[in-house]
Amino acid sequence: MVRISKQAERRSKSHRRPKAPQPQTGPRKEARGFNPHENALSGEAGKTSFIPKIR
Repeated sequence: MVRISKQAERRSKSHRRPKAPQPQTGPRKEARGFNPHENALSGEAGKTSFIPKIR
């Protein structure tokens, strides 16, 4: 096995340095907000308790 010189070792390495992450560009995503649900119960029971009606 041949010994590689220090200078040749430096030349063989990739010279790209890691960069800090850039701020993202483009439109922002819509924040997923509150989605109102209807009450599954109706009548007198619906007034006292709430069970969300999910489609």
